[in-house]
Amino acid sequence: MFNWDEEWNISFAGCGFRSIYYLGALSCILQEVPRLVHGASKICGASSGCLVAAALTVGIPIEQLCVDVLMVAKEARKHTLGIFHPTFSLLRTVQDVLLEKLPADAHLRASGRLCVSLTRLTDGKNVLVSEFDSREELIQVLICSCFFPVYCGFAPPSYRGVRYMDGALSNNMPLFEQRNTITMAPFSGESDICPKEGTFNFFEVHYGNISIQVNTGNVHRVCTSFLPPRLEKLAEICHNGYMDALQFLRDRDLLGKQHIPPSLEMGTDTIKPCCELAASKKTLLNGRNPHRDDHCWLDMKVIENLPLSFKKVLCEACRDSHDGGTFLPSKVVMNLLILLMMPIELTVLLIKSMILSGCSVIFKLLTLIAVFCRETWSSRCEDLNSASPCSSGSSYSDIRTQTGRHKKIKPLSSATTPNSDKTLHWDNNCNLNLLSITPTSGGPSNFQNNKTPTCGKVALNHQTQPTLHQT
Repeated sequence: MFNWDEEWNISFAGCGFRSIYYLGALSCILQEVPRLVHGASKICGASSGCLVAAALTVGIPIEQLCVDVLMVAKEARKHTLGIFHPTFSLLRTVQDVLLEKLPADAHLRASGRLCVSLTRLTDGKNVLVSEFDSREELIQVLICSCFFPVYCGFAPPSYRGVRYMDGALSNNMPLFEQRNTITMAPFSGESDICPKEGTFNFFEVHYGNISIQVNTGNVHRVCTSFLPPRLEKLAEICHNGYMDALQFLRDRDLLGKQHIPPSLEMGTDTIKPCCELAASKKTLLNGRNPHRDDHCWLDMKVIENLPLSFKKVLCEACRDSHDGGTFLPSKVVMNLLILLMMPIELTVLLIKSMILSGCSVIFKLLTLIAVFCRETWSSRCEDLNSASPCSSGSSYSDIRTQTGRHKKIKPLSSATTPNSDKTLHWDNNCNLNLLSITPTSGGPSNFQNNKTPTCGKVALNHQTQPTLHQT
């Protein structure tokens, strides 16, 4: 029995491409008991599970997330080496999807409700992040939690100056220790919503707060987490998630009435079709529907219980990826051509990376040179500004040279009357004084008064030069 009076959390384990299992489970919960998702206090996740948790907290429809998961899997399967092809970057593809789909206020919606598990690179300790200052910071946290070493590259991303890697390596089930946390995992084990194996198993592996049974089914599930299976198989995984979530709701008495799957309640022939071709009602005399028989890209029984919106998404994705029964020799020729083109692609990729690295180094060198030149120029300007116009031990008799060098300093002149016996005088302390002298227009120079006058009128004139004396 589920206790609605206490706060509860939802936690998603990291599982790579099998995260579509969560989308099928969530489609069932949102269809039957939406309060279980909307009323959760925290929604947690590690690795690919944090992407599902982020979509729930910021309001991205799970049908849209299903389209993105199928698109990434389809893009990875295009290449001969899959995700290990040098021209394909799983982390960059996920980052492009996040930049395109997350709303502008995603960090505000996610703060306080989304909890992302990270593993610090330096010491391997687990870090839980639930507060985000910006949309870019939220994206960076999600990218850090999805970085699996070697599988996603060799240079771990950083968050606030610290490098992190996949959160599943240290804590694959955040808030697992809290009693009212609903745990989900696409591996058979002890999680609340997970696949159920038919036989009892004595061996289990506990790692990162998640329990995984040791059996052949889980070995296959782990492999398909890293290597994307066919889209038809992903559709089947999505349907399995729906059925396991339905069983969880039934076990916790969260269904208002005895729920019967649509395939059993209405009959297989009355299930709503996923596309126009499947909806065709034209039948032959033998009772067969040729249009439904042509619906070969996806078996209707695989997705019979999913909501109609999921059926359309899965049907369209499988139809686009269906090769239509390509002739075998054509497939062999195409694979041979791809293998022959592989060395050329690797060479082009290597040259491109070398060019980008060289440009990055040159840009950094130019930046350092510009910073050095700017600092040198600033220091010189400070030295010129701090230099005084008069230095001790130097004479001011060379004032004409300095006034010629600095255009803003104008030469001084005396504008006294012809009978005036006053002149300007600079002392060694750079002070301007008035001294009594005999006018230069008369006979021999005779001082009438050796004392400095108590008053006098001094003006500046550009036409006559003053007579200067050193003391």
